[in-house]
Amino acid sequence: MKSRIIKVISVVVISIGLMSFADNYFEISKNLDIFSALYKDVNTYYVDDVEPSKLMRTCIDGMLKTLDPFTNYFSGSQIENAKIHQGGKFGGIGVEIEVMNNYPVIISVEQNEPADKSGMHAGDIIKAIDGESTQNKKKEDVEKYLVGQPKSTVRVQIERKISLTESKPFYFTVTREEIQETSVPFYGMITPEVGCIKLKIFNEGAGKDVKEAFDSLKKANPNMKGIVLDLRSNPGGLLNEAVNIVNVFEDKNELVVTTKGKVDEWNNTFKTLNDPSDTKIPLVIITNSMSASASEIVSGTMQDYDRGVIIGQRTYGKGLVQVTKPLSYNTMLKVTTAKYYIPTGRCIQALLYAEKNADGSVKRIPDSLKVAFKTINSKRTVYDGGGVDPDVKLAKPEHSKIAETLYTKNYVFDFASAYKLTHDTIADAARFKLTEKDFSDFVAYVKTKDCSYKTESEEKLEALKDAASEEKYFDAVKTQYEAIKQKLNHDKEQDLIKNKDEIITVLENEIAGRYYYAYGKVKKSCQNDAEVSKAIELINNPQQYSEILSAKK
Repeated sequence: MKSRIIKVISVVVISIGLMSFADNYFEISKNLDIFSALYKDVNTYYVDDVEPSKLMRTCIDGMLKTLDPFTNYFSGSQIENAKIHQGGKFGGIGVEIEVMNNYPVIISVEQNEPADKSGMHAGDIIKAIDGESTQNKKKEDVEKYLVGQPKSTVRVQIERKISLTESKPFYFTVTREEIQETSVPFYGMITPEVGCIKLKIFNEGAGKDVKEAFDSLKKANPNMKGIVLDLRSNPGGLLNEAVNIVNVFEDKNELVVTTKGKVDEWNNTFKTLNDPSDTKIPLVIITNSMSASASEIVSGTMQDYDRGVIIGQRTYGKGLVQVTKPLSYNTMLKVTTAKYYIPTGRCIQALLYAEKNADGSVKRIPDSLKVAFKTINSKRTVYDGGGVDPDVKLAKPEHSKIAETLYTKNYVFDFASAYKLTHDTIADAARFKLTEKDFSDFVAYVKTKDCSYKTESEEKLEALKDAASEEKYFDAVKTQYEAIKQKLNHDKEQDLIKNKDEIITVLENEIAGRYYYAYGKVKKSCQNDAEVSKAIELINNPQQYSEILSAKK
């Protein structure tokens, strides 16, 4: 009897499953028929000619926009670029560019890569590639022209400043080589006893690079007290590289991350595979709001195992996994297939992409719905659903309005380019200092530029004016408003002097990068970095470090 009941239940369950599948299949089939008919009729009867491929791309992008920002469709022409960003290897010349004043400008060159060996510099304006003007070209289009098969050549015309006011054209024929974006732009000792590794991206080989960097520091500095792993603004990348980096500091065969989604056979568990480099040395990881994905796997796993102290700001909160699927006609879909769960079982996904607010924005998981978990060794309380919360929260670094303006308007960048033209060498990045004359030269240079900006007080005063005008009170207070506005009128030169130390720091960092590449820029920036200083302080205070990890503090 019992056997018969089980059989009946099984048949009912299977029948319901088949009905559900059939209903779902019917809905898909029905809607595809509707869409196909609509697409054909619009193309046939719409009053103006339409481009079928453009119309379809708009439809696809609109559909995927209702999901999450990580699910994307790539046309044939976009696939190569997507593969580059995924794996990090490509045939290129080794430059990073940004568009400034309608032309692409080289903002950094990779040391010992083709552009560097050819004599191209940061600050060079790319005017043409293989005879085609780059004016008004998008960044991705220019990058596409520079990338190509290894051993192929590209002709680049640049304009280089030979002084702050004069420029001169130069021409380079550069042979492309296989390039891999540097995952570790800097590693070194930032005090005699504290090392630092800056991890920029989780591309192929990132785990190996971090291990080699750590092992090198440990071997050269046997009395090293601790290591700082800087994951700030690291967008993530390859999941297996996150596992490899955890493995540098965690024992073999330890759980790092589990992925769970709709398709059971795609679910997976990732554990450390190798013997670690060091499971005891104090570790401080720095994060910010742009530390995402693989960065969160590393920082979250270290937190779950009480292996290191996390400091800085809460991470981005991307707990989603994507895979790529080839489609017909050399196109590709990158689709979110799962969520990932770190060792305690928590998922740090912060946004509910399936739910929208009234204004169309995506809902965040509210604090009331976050679930508490306990770390594996010390049983500290940690939470899911909102990124990785640091053990030591630090305020986001703030910059003065004048410093922000000088940086965003590229005056710092341009001055650094000009500085290199008149100074063949500088001291080691850590010892390099601008002189009083250098700063005076910068002030004189800035006087010739538009440095207009609104202070916070001016912005609030303007908001007050708008509110008073809307409520019909402004005429009554107009005289007082103008008087306050006049008093708040800031003096550009005085702001430069008032914020001199901050501006000098920004200038020194940028100039160090001109001579010593990304390595020099990071090394110099460590000297005036409040978050790095806090990391050093923790490593130099073993009691405080231990108290944080043991939940005593």
